[in-house]
Amino acid sequence: MGRLIFLLSGEHPTLPASEVLASIEAEGYDCRVKEKIDQGLVVRTEADPKSLSKRIAMTHWIGEHFCTSRLDEVLDAVGSTDLIDFLPHGESIAVRVRRIKQYSPEVDVIKLAKDIADQLLEEVKFQVDLTNPDNEIVCVLTEDLCALGVVKAKVDRSQFEERRPKRRTAIHPATLQPRFARVLVNLARTPREGSLLDPFCGIGGILLEAGLIGAKPIGMDIKPDLIEGAKENLKWAGVDEFELQVGDARELSIGKVDAIATDPPYGRQASTGDLELKEVYEEVLPVLSRTLKGGRYLCICAPQELDLKELASGLKLSLEEKHKQRVHKDLTRNIYVFRRKKD
Repeated sequence: MGRLIFLLSGEHPTLPASEVLASIEAEGYDCRVKEKIDQGLVVRTEADPKSLSKRIAMTHWIGEHFCTSRLDEVLDAVGSTDLIDFLPHGESIAVRVRRIKQYSPEVDVIKLAKDIADQLLEEVKFQVDLTNPDNEIVCVLTEDLCALGVVKAKVDRSQFEERRPKRRTAIHPATLQPRFARVLVNLARTPREGSLLDPFCGIGGILLEAGLIGAKPIGMDIKPDLIEGAKENLKWAGVDEFELQVGDARELSIGKVDAIATDPPYGRQASTGDLELKEVYEEVLPVLSRTLKGGRYLCICAPQELDLKELASGLKLSLEEKHKQRVHKDLTRNIYVFRRKKD
């Protein structure tokens, strides 16, 4: 297995690392976590960095990992790796040092980058190109450690800004931001050519992100105007293959699906009809469990006052993950990831 390092975004304490691991599983690969550090994750896997970079949202870049060492041992650690053999001779390099938060303020990052580069150049006369190098070597300073990797793929996080809700054809105040919607799709381990269901799809924020990674989005909502908005947004984003229907999530009439990701209505800008919020989840969870293929995943959000693990007891759903996210001062939600037990 190869060893990959992920520079995580740090915008949530647990979601970025969990998204990486879920995405690797969704791509059909095994992985083993080697190190977890602040905004860094090192795993052993055969997954392709470029393929992963096209689906994950809360990561900056993915690289080949070579060493993690104490700061006073950085140069010795670099010298003991096979980094020299890994870098193609005749290609250009650039060494950069990235400080996470306020770790190691005493370190002169420019000098450290130069010292690492000088050590490499003693062995092989690489061409140095700080503007557009063939190989970008990054030293990440975090938790008084230095993690060294060669960047293999960068995540285009600007794409999510281009899909902000206000830029879409149909707009609704309760729509999820695209980065978070993509994370839900990935936590559900959505396969690229599989099907993803959102039974409370609204105007299609989650469906849109599923379609963009190559899955077939299937959406349902009780309001016809929202379904029409979802159709407009999917076409706006260039997603051509999808299935939408007006209906009640408690009465799903579709076949088995590969993944479910959903954020049911519970905020001020959304309606639960005539049902109490707890009733919505009590009545919907059994339906979702029956609709999900065995061994596949359901990612579902709920306000923190509801305990979905308790509500799902008795169903063929095992809780795999739970993440807490503060939305605003009046709302904190939990993100649950359940796995459907095999029949």
